[in-house]
Amino acid sequence: MKTQQAWGKRLALLLGWALGLALLLWLLQDLDTHALLQRADQIHPAWWLTATVVWLFSFVCRALRVQQEWHWKKAVGLTVALRLVLLHNAAVLLLPFRSGEAGYPLLVRRVFHAPTSAALRSLVWLRVQDACILAVLGIICWPGLPVWLSVVCPMLLLFVILLPPVWWLRLLKNRQPWAKLLRSVLHRRAPRTAWLLSLVNWLSKLSVVALLLGQLLPLTAWSAWQAAIGGELATLLPLQGPASLGTYEAGVWLGAGLARSATETVAGAALLVHVFCLAVSLGAAALAGFWWRWPDPAEH
Repeated sequence: MKTQQAWGKRLALLLGWALGLALLLWLLQDLDTHALLQRADQIHPAWWLTATVVWLFSFVCRALRVQQEWHWKKAVGLTVALRLVLLHNAAVLLLPFRSGEAGYPLLVRRVFHAPTSAALRSLVWLRVQDACILAVLGIICWPGLPVWLSVVCPMLLLFVILLPPVWWLRLLKNRQPWAKLLRSVLHRRAPRTAWLLSLVNWLSKLSVVALLLGQLLPLTAWSAWQAAIGGELATLLPLQGPASLGTYEAGVWLGAGLARSATETVAGAALLVHVFCLAVSLGAAALAGFWWRWPDPAEH
């Protein structure tokens, strides 16, 4: 049984790499690399610096969410929470099929001394928040969707967020199977401001991608924003290459909604922006791992 599972994981890994590589080769088959690098070189350094600062700010938002999520267990400084977030994100990027998510429970146990079961519920809840926010942004901005969806979906999410605590308790005490499942995964230790932090995190990340795509391509601000959302939505696919290479670029191209003749241009710009964001994320994680330290357990 273990041998079959090991081979299954290897096969899934190979399929993910093959999918990402095939998509990249198809998207970039006619790319003029020299012209793309020329356009990148013409971007003013202030834009690259702004993109770097805003991208790093998104990690600050995530760190604040982690602080809020575990305030009931232990209070930690922002730098400690930021290190946890950066290292967890690096693991997700470097390991295939988001297996790096397993780093979150390990880091939470190290920092907050929380049980693994609570850490797993926390991870699920954080991802549910992120998925809800990204889905609503995608519905609002995705080309061709009915206008009523852009109104109803944000209102529905706002209603769920603002539900009084007593209503949540009634839902969770329900004896239906769905309520039992909800109880097993729901953490919800953070206040409602965690939703706002998730929104600001996504707006920061998407703004960076849209800004750089707008500098590299002849896109309107709205098209660049749609392309950025398309890339993030593509990373939710179950089959992924390393760091979502290939699938992310395909999502950007679909989100931009351009003709087949512009495929390689859009995909090339998406790849350049993707590599930039990966470099900033992994560079920050390397610095955090090298310079910052965890609290001394003897201090608690």
